[in-house]
Amino acid sequence: MNKNIFIPMAFSACPKDCFDSCSIITENDKGLRIRGNPMHPITSGFLCYKAKFFVDAALSEKRLKKPLLREGKRGKFREVTLEYALDVVVEKIKEIINDCGGECILPVEYAGNRALISYYFPRRFFNRIGSSVLQHSLCDEAGSAALRTLLGTSVGMDPEDLRKMRMIVFWGINPAWTNVHGWRLAKTSNAKIYVVDPTRTDTARGADVHIDPRPGTDIPLVLSILNVLSNYGIDAKEIGDIVLRYTPEYASKITGVDASRIRDFALDLLNERPFAVHIGYGFQRNIKGGLAVKTIAYMMHLLGMDGNFIYDAKHGIDYVYLGGTARGRIINQVNLARELERNDIRMLFVYNMNPLNSLPNQNLLREVIERKNIFMVVHDLFLNDTALFADVVIPAASFFEFNDLVDSYYHDYIAINQKVMAPPGEAISNHDLFVLLSRKMGFREHYLFEGEDEIMDKVLNDLNVNRDELYRKGFARIRRVRGELIFNPEGLREEIESYSPIEREGYLRLLSPTGIHGVGSQHDNIHGFDIFAHMNPSDALNLNLNDGDRVVIKNEYGTVETFLKIDPSVKIGTIIIYRGSWPSLHGWNVNYLTTDDVQEYSMGAAMNSTFVKVEKVRDV
Repeated sequence: MNKNIFIPMAFSACPKDCFDSCSIITENDKGLRIRGNPMHPITSGFLCYKAKFFVDAALSEKRLKKPLLREGKRGKFREVTLEYALDVVVEKIKEIINDCGGECILPVEYAGNRALISYYFPRRFFNRIGSSVLQHSLCDEAGSAALRTLLGTSVGMDPEDLRKMRMIVFWGINPAWTNVHGWRLAKTSNAKIYVVDPTRTDTARGADVHIDPRPGTDIPLVLSILNVLSNYGIDAKEIGDIVLRYTPEYASKITGVDASRIRDFALDLLNERPFAVHIGYGFQRNIKGGLAVKTIAYMMHLLGMDGNFIYDAKHGIDYVYLGGTARGRIINQVNLARELERNDIRMLFVYNMNPLNSLPNQNLLREVIERKNIFMVVHDLFLNDTALFADVVIPAASFFEFNDLVDSYYHDYIAINQKVMAPPGEAISNHDLFVLLSRKMGFREHYLFEGEDEIMDKVLNDLNVNRDELYRKGFARIRRVRGELIFNPEGLREEIESYSPIEREGYLRLLSPTGIHGVGSQHDNIHGFDIFAHMNPSDALNLNLNDGDRVVIKNEYGTVETFLKIDPSVKIGTIIIYRGSWPSLHGWNVNYLTTDDVQEYSMGAAMNSTFVKVEKVRDV
């Protein structure tokens, strides 16, 4: 490997789990510097708040440079060579396959690195050994599945068409923090902006109208909107008698939104067409979250706006070519602890994810891994919470240290990511790691050794991308693939009839949104996250709590202690703790409290249906 690589200027592409998928100009002549690509229609020459940590992370002295091998109890290691570490991993893989088959090995991965080769290429290896397969249910899959049942697709509109809208609704998303380029598109349009969110976020403060329903009450809010619209010729015939019951006054008692504001919202949806709805992922992480997304899409169909949602994007990329076809046992991501209890999994191979931070019900997950002595391999840049639990830790490359392509689940551009420097020490990219593992396993199939350039050429050929344009501009426009929308309301009535709001007497509802500085758990060790418990002043008064009090927060999943921040932007009856902070730095994070209950749609996450008690820590 050439450790002397030096590229003075190149195009990078942000591979983080984010709508914006920015194109970046990287300069490496006088130290590593990055800036937004001014030619890219979405990036538009600027980067988000989080981007400043990309360089800090890549150059951090905290980065892993040598593989680590566990010695004794978890968290104790000695440094070894990459060659030795891979020999240990391959020997263990062969032992498990011989003993109980490839399905006893589970790759635990997600979207920490979304670059196409980094994300998909490792799957070729795991498909070759016949491993179990992780079902990605943590983020948006419940809503995606619900949209597919109603409309035949979860692929929505091109966000650049937001400029053509008379009204834009951000429903359950805080783009001022998590989709800053989408927020810019909306703010520079002439559209009226609505935000539907329990919390008065920065987005809500910047909108024309903020609708703040209680968490988990989006369905009655939509039904009451349809009730108003029924007076103007909008016929929800599939659920007409249900809609009749949900007058704005009745829905107001459930949602906490004033009846007059419901009427105004309904009339704006009727009169300010065309409108668009950016359907967020946060509010669909509730017990009936998938159904809430489906109900919003149903309302949009009745108003003739069924194509005007933003949720997902697809572009004809051949994912089967990139990663192969998985045939192993399916293991659900959200309730991984319970899946490990009932299935014979003997190895977790973790990459592109920090599951001992980001998955709910952390106490049970850690306890099961320890009790069953599951062998863990972790590939990461840092000794994070999951790496501390590992038997073998392999240092990973940052995105400045490999070649790849990055697509978007939001906009219609693919971007080139060019290697500008070599990984430190024996850090290694996802692609190169699994090439070496395949070689050590004795595999011979060409697809396991296909080079980055060969893969990129195949993807670009399939997409009819002009390479000269891509390498000159750093990105290229690609065609959105959605197919013809259908309308299938079958079963919707029964689903809505099954809905009832969830409450627990004496408890507050815990919300765990993304903070302003993090992408999942990335960057807490570089910048430091907000670890306060944010509470409305009214709830604090009722609980006799003051700003800055040390509080204990508890439920059936766990107990944590932190400091209270009185915050009037928080909805009464809720408490906010931002996700992603590292337990290894703080002793806990919000997922020590979150539920691993799952929804009907795709066994999706329901963390925002968590309830907690909050008490002041008494001085001893």
